[in-house]
Amino acid sequence: MFARIMKTCESVMTKITGALFFIVLLVTVTNILLRNVLGVSWLFMDAILRLSFIWMVFTGTAVLYYRNDHLVMDFFSGKFSPKLASRIMLVQHVLFLAFAVIMVIYGLQVTRVRMGIPFETWKLPTGYAYVAVPINGLLMGLFCIDKIFSTKGATT
Repeated sequence: MFARIMKTCESVMTKITGALFFIVLLVTVTNILLRNVLGVSWLFMDAILRLSFIWMVFTGTAVLYYRNDHLVMDFFSGKFSPKLASRIMLVQHVLFLAFAVIMVIYGLQVTRVRMGIPFETWKLPTGYAYVAVPINGLLMGLFCIDKIFSTKGATT
């Protein structure tokens, strides 16, 4: 049940990441056209770009982690027995879970500070961009717990 919820969450996050990538692309192209062709500068475009980019990067990173599409050093994995390799993988997941907890804790601290700092052209706090860190840290932690359960099942 938990694994199915995590798979659904990953699917939704994939769509969100794609939409954010499209927004980043659209805003960048529009900004280039406005500045270079029409000589017009919309100042709020940079804020939209920063907000979208931060969310895209952290959400995309969580998706990549879930799919195991991130950079992984697997040079030695073929050198161990399957049982030992799965135990090493379990240790890696536990260490990553600690990292995800750190992301949540410090991400919340950064978000609190950034809530007092507005975007240059909006009254909207920049904390809405940086809240991507603890939210996606939490999601990566949940993905990691799912991986731990599946790894533990493989070691027994």
